Amino acid sequence: MQIRKFTPFLAVLTLALAPLSFGQLSGKAHSTHHAQSSSSSANGETAAATTTFAGTYTYRITINVKSTIPKNAVISCSGSLDVFDDSAETSFEEDGTAVATLVSGTQYLCIVKLPYSWQLASGGTDMVNLGFTAGLDYGFQVTASNGTSTFVEPVAARETAHGLPAIPVPLNGATTTNSITVTM
Repeated sequence: MQIRKFTPFLAVLTLALAPLSFGQLSGKAHSTHHAQSSSSSANGETAAATTTFAGTYTYRITINVKSTIPKNAVISCSGSLDVFDDSAETSFEEDGTAVATLVSGTQYLCIVKLPYSWQLASGGTDMVNLGFTAGLDYGFQVTASNGTSTFVEPVAARETAHGLPAIPVPLNGATTTNSITVTM
């Protein structure tokens, strides 16, 4: 008697999940980080062959702080890279953040390293868009009412953001460093 009740449930479950399994057969390409070779899709179009472009892009940002630096302040920076592959119609974005260290007086050094690995079909003609920020954040220390824990809550006091001229995709294995000086 138990098998009869289970059989209709199994049939309904199979029919409900069947459309999802057919989606795996779709010829539509999805953005991926794996190497692809030239092949034909279900509709006869040839997918573009891709090449790996991997390396490290480093933002080395010297920050001269002219603004008042409050107690418990944190000086930080962030950097970003993005590239759109026109041939494969895929995009990649890399973002990173770092805390600056005091060099002397009110001059800080902040280094953001962005390792990347992109599969590009038109790497020779694609351009990488660059941008960075430098910030001065207040660090408010908050203590729990029972005194058992504390944490620092950052609140932006000052920030400067810049876009930089786009660069060609670096050669595979390249280490690229951009040294920048900002005042805030």
